[in-house]
Amino acid sequence: MTMPFDFARDRRANWFRIAIALTMVCLLVPAVSRADVTRVDVQRREDVLGGKSFGSAGPYEKIVGKVYFAVDPNNPHNKIIVDLDKAPKNAQGKVEWSANVYILKPKDPSKGNGVVFFDIVNRGNKGLLRTFSRAASGSADPTTEADFGDAYLFEQGYTIVATGWQFDVAKGRNLVGADLPIATDNGKEITGWVKMWFIPSAPTLAFEYVANGYNTRAYPALNANDPNYRLTEREGIYAPVRLIPRDQWEFAKLENGKPVADPNFIHLKTGFRAGMTYEVAYETKNPPVAGLGMAGIRDMASYLKYGSNPVAPGRYAYMQGASQTGRLIRHIVLEGFTIDEQGRKAFDGAFVQTGATGYGSFNERFAQPNELGSFTQTRFPFLYKTTTDPLTGKQDGMAARIPAGLEPKMLLVDTGSEYWDRGRLAALRHTSLDGREDVEDAPNVRVYYLAGTKHGAGSFPPADNGGEFKENTNDYRWAQRGLLAALNDWVQKGTTPPAGRHPKFSDLTLVARDNLKFPPIPGVKWPQFVPGGYRADVTGPFSALPFLVSKVDADGNDIAGIRLPEQAVPLATLTGWNFRSERIGAPDT
Repeated sequence: MTMPFDFARDRRANWFRIAIALTMVCLLVPAVSRADVTRVDVQRREDVLGGKSFGSAGPYEKIVGKVYFAVDPNNPHNKIIVDLDKAPKNAQGKVEWSANVYILKPKDPSKGNGVVFFDIVNRGNKGLLRTFSRAASGSADPTTEADFGDAYLFEQGYTIVATGWQFDVAKGRNLVGADLPIATDNGKEITGWVKMWFIPSAPTLAFEYVANGYNTRAYPALNANDPNYRLTEREGIYAPVRLIPRDQWEFAKLENGKPVADPNFIHLKTGFRAGMTYEVAYETKNPPVAGLGMAGIRDMASYLKYGSNPVAPGRYAYMQGASQTGRLIRHIVLEGFTIDEQGRKAFDGAFVQTGATGYGSFNERFAQPNELGSFTQTRFPFLYKTTTDPLTGKQDGMAARIPAGLEPKMLLVDTGSEYWDRGRLAALRHTSLDGREDVEDAPNVRVYYLAGTKHGAGSFPPADNGGEFKENTNDYRWAQRGLLAALNDWVQKGTTPPAGRHPKFSDLTLVARDNLKFPPIPGVKWPQFVPGGYRADVTGPFSALPFLVSKVDADGNDIAGIRLPEQAVPLATLTGWNFRSERIGAPDT
């Protein structure tokens, strides 16, 4: 039956729809005006592999450009950023900065899986394709078939996003960095002291102490000839420190056997010894507002989830980082940067690889994001849950600043190296701080241990990187892929992932290092020589932390955790530790 058309009613309906639309526009305007991403400049846009289709996600495209931010220093979610009040401000009273952005996305976003997966770049280097798609190398600008590996992430429909956060990344070379503002004291330069340590692997007269991931290039000495600057030498981490006379060293490199002034090098007249730990201390100036890097990661995720016209829209945002950036993600969570300026959840999931219990020099004056984090960033709180520090009485937890109901789903995944190496002490992710009892995972956290593995995934044939014996060959990237699938199902479907797998007191697989029964293996030092860890936030005899590791079997292989085939049915003893060889010095460390 045909109904008569009511023009008056239709006009009323149209006006009603227009009013609703105008109301929605009015509601959206404040959100736009508060947006922390002010614009994205696309500098390059191209098809991936000539338009090749990847499963149901179809063809992918690459977007390279810069993202521009502006944050409100008075917003409660930004108050934690050190020196934000000392940064220059625009006419609206906001602090501006920019960062490189690198995106790999389905050309048709509706065919993707709805996830923007943040590749938290390590010293400007991308890593997701190598980690989860088994790419041959971590290419700075993936272009060839080998650069994309087996394309697992593409086949699954992920959008990959890399946003710069670190202020001292070298320009060019397709590295992903950030241009952060400099803090001043009412327009006057801020000065302060920094300390940087390094370990040469060969005898040398001049050493580039900011190279190869060491330290931070942004801080040249204020006065290269200042007699108060210090250079010290020690063996390993614990040995007594020896002060090197000031007239024996200078900031210089050698050219044709003669010293030439260079702020990135130190020339020592008596020569650096292989394997020794050196530390230089000097005055510098112009600290960048380093914590904005974490805010930028947060705000880019929020923009892609909630923005009105994002370059790569998504319903969910995950982040993954390893080592330096695993610690960065822990720091992002600790300081509440998974929640945006409007109190919304910016990140739904986090895959923390080899982050152990550390944080980083990421949000402080004269921050040093390249600092390796051994001891200097091992500090309370260690657990995701809020606990009480038995030494100070302080209550805190990694998630203490995240509102209930907005917690990201988190996987904390570590190798044997993080249980053994120089204060990383990964066992404290799942034990009490006194090292006496197990602590259950928080409901939104799973802790996993990859048994018989080292800090980076192994490969065959084994590499010789200067250790007492060749590198561990256990390639754990297959486990990482499975864990990512579990995280994705947990976030999107509510499917509970496997229970945490790691050494425990309750099943007698977690033991103190001094009680470990390691089999005698010819030519291999007893692992009791491996040094333990200390807290950076407590001084004195109580700063020592429990040194807990997995029990081993008769071959010296870990019993606990996720045992991959190469370790479960071994042809060798696979450890997370390896002593230095004689040829690179300090063989007992």
